[in-house]
Amino acid sequence: MIEYPAMIYKSPRNNVYIANCFIKNLVGFGKTETAALNNLKESLENISDKCEVVLKPMYGFKIAQ
Repeated sequence: MIEYPAMIYKSPRNNVYIANCFIKNLVGFGKTETAALNNLKESLENISDKCEVVLKPMYGFKIAQ
């Protein structure tokens, strides 16, 4: 099991939620926060080697905690 932090924010331009994984440099999009996280988790599982991926949602720039 691998845990990745995911920064979640709402794009002011087109009202879409974005989940951004800084470690793997991947982005997930969705109309809701959960849809964006699921999209990002799907992308991370596609590139990982049969390992379960867990996303830890972060709001704002509090990455270093």
